[in-house]
Amino acid sequence: MARLMSSTELHQRIEQGEDFVLIDVLDKESFQNEHIPEAINIPLTELRQRAKRDLSKNQRIVVYGQTHDDTASNEAASLLEEMGFRKVSDFDGGLRAWKRAGFLTEGSEPEIIGEMASL
Repeated sequence: MARLMSSTELHQRIEQGEDFVLIDVLDKESFQNEHIPEAINIPLTELRQRAKRDLSKNQRIVVYGQTHDDTASNEAASLLEEMGFRKVSDFDGGLRAWKRAGFLTEGSEPEIIGEMASL
């Protein structure tokens, strides 16, 4: 089972420049509208095919979806582990938790919510 990661931990890892791949598993339109900086988009429907081609089984991988209740990131983490990827984490709260923590997003329609954004 994939390790769960909090928004604070994910933010720290990005800020520290840790070597990992952050994958937004939402559809392409959602990704273009808004995503976490540094993320790449591999929709869940394309993950099996693209993981074989684009990812290394030795990479640390973090996947995320829209919310805690969204099953896409859980499914993505499970699929990657079934394929032999061993360093997989699931950013449990997804894009909504990232924004609620006040961290910025990017894309054509980024939305600011959360405590840090109001400072």
